[in-house]
Amino acid sequence: MKRLMTYIQQHLSLRLGLLILLVVGGVFCVSLSILFYESKQQVRQDAVHRATQALDETVLHISAIMDQTEEATTEMESVIQRHLQPDSLLVYSRRMLELHPDILGFTIAMKPDFFPKYGRSFSAYSLRQGDSITTVIEQHNYFEQEWYKNPWEKKRAIWMEPYIDDAPGILTSSEYNYSYVKPLYNSDGEPVGVLCTDLLLKWLSQAVTTVKAYPNSSAIMLGHDGRYIVHPDTAKLVRETIFSDPDPQASKDVIALGHSMLEGQSGIWQMIVDGNPAHIFYRPLERTGWSIAIVCPDSDVFSGYNRLLYTTWAVISLSLLLLLIICYQIIRRAIAPLNQLAVSAQRIADGHFDETLPHSNRLDTVGQLQNSFVVMQQSLAEHVSEIQQINAEMEQQNQALQHAYHLAREADIRKTAFVQDMAHQIRTPLNIINGFTQVLSIVSHEISEKELTDITSRMKSSSKAIKHITRMLIASSIGDSQLTTEQTTFSCNKLCHEAAASITLSNPDNVRIVVESDMPDTFMIRTDKKALLSILDELLDNANKFTHEGCITIGCRQPHANTIIFTVSDTGPGIPEAERNRIFNQFTKLDAFSEGIGLGLSLSQQTARLLGGSISLDESYTCGSRFIITLPI
Repeated sequence: MKRLMTYIQQHLSLRLGLLILLVVGGVFCVSLSILFYESKQQVRQDAVHRATQALDETVLHISAIMDQTEEATTEMESVIQRHLQPDSLLVYSRRMLELHPDILGFTIAMKPDFFPKYGRSFSAYSLRQGDSITTVIEQHNYFEQEWYKNPWEKKRAIWMEPYIDDAPGILTSSEYNYSYVKPLYNSDGEPVGVLCTDLLLKWLSQAVTTVKAYPNSSAIMLGHDGRYIVHPDTAKLVRETIFSDPDPQASKDVIALGHSMLEGQSGIWQMIVDGNPAHIFYRPLERTGWSIAIVCPDSDVFSGYNRLLYTTWAVISLSLLLLLIICYQIIRRAIAPLNQLAVSAQRIADGHFDETLPHSNRLDTVGQLQNSFVVMQQSLAEHVSEIQQINAEMEQQNQALQHAYHLAREADIRKTAFVQDMAHQIRTPLNIINGFTQVLSIVSHEISEKELTDITSRMKSSSKAIKHITRMLIASSIGDSQLTTEQTTFSCNKLCHEAAASITLSNPDNVRIVVESDMPDTFMIRTDKKALLSILDELLDNANKFTHEGCITIGCRQPHANTIIFTVSDTGPGIPEAERNRIFNQFTKLDAFSEGIGLGLSLSQQTARLLGGSISLDESYTCGSRFIITLPI
């Protein structure tokens, strides 16, 4: 699947074809969905009309059977009323079956004691048995049976529910039959008995099932209590009702349908029958109170619609596939120059700037794009040629600069070596001179005051000269990355006192040095003590140089758990705001006539960085100058 998506993304013609297919297919799907929806509604209406027509035909067929039965019974009633004798009743009972082959049996049951010599009961009963007719006199107690009791009490004709004639008598039938019963009156209009015309239930089922709305449709008929009078499964006739063991998936629908049919309603119901969707059309039989329904599977109702649907979708699928192929070929041919441009652009991207493209004679956008690309490629080739020429010239210049840099580097190395050598050459005699002056200062009681003053001046001058030379050595070492640090552990407060003690105040009468610390004497840090002390000495020396009255303060505090700060402040003239940005530059002196060579602050800052910290000027301090040394713990 991933390879297919990659292939589609790499082919513009295929993507455009699929896009067109998607749009056209979407329009087709929406249009056909509306068309098929309307078609399905029309098919459903046709199915309703067809099923209703079949239902009407079935009702008419049943009504015709009942009409014939009622008419035959009424005709025979008029004859019986004129001949109410036992022998005549037997003859007419048999005659009824001879005249009407569709009648199973006919009973003329007289009221109690109508013929005293025959006892309390007298019934002339004829039953069709195969091709023969048997006529007998039944003298059992039939007065409490439904077929006699109902019409006698209600004084009207009734269609009875199907039953098996299992009453004690000479003749019985083992099959279900249904009967038309009506009271028998004499010529004076007095009830004298009951006429019962029996019809075989399976004949009614055959009559109903012969009318089919669809090849697989079936019919059912329900009695007053919901029992099946007609059903495709003959095992359910009379024995079961519509409410007996329905399919669990359709139990609610079956129960609702059963109640609707028993209430004498008519309509259409959609439900699952034997696991398949079906439409059920039902209506009542007004004469009997029964209800008849036709079950039409959806596979039959929508068979034509489904065939049309499958055929249409197959044709549409093939058409869309053909459309995709045609669109793909047309688009592929139309954008062939674009593919050529893409290949050329890729070759240009790979560095082949001399790639050439043919001129296009097409007047459309693709042709204009191709010709514009040709012009662009030519301009690009010329520009690349110019860039290559410039690069070649720059390469030559870079080589010359690199050679000059190497020469300058060698000169700087020689200069550094010379400075260091000269510093050593100068510092050695200065140390000797300083040593002699110190020896002379020891025997100062033997020397005159003038000579002592001269010796003291020479000692200070030699110390300053040694200090300046030492700074030059440090500067050359830092520039040459030769300076190393030696980590030791020491007390912050002790270091501050040591730095303060090393300073000889220029104006001891007007200036004093103060040590302020928030840290306990036991607080220790680990860093290069000599380097840190040199920074403090430089800052204190500058403060001593420019402070003529007031005090010089060296302090120590810990603002954070991992940081310690040393401060050196004075009450001198301070540093002008315009000069603050360059005080840490090498060989920078704010006063050209002051002592020093302008390396002190620069070397101190570089030394602080070697220790992992920094030096900054506190611009918020207004009483002079304050420098802050920040070091990590």
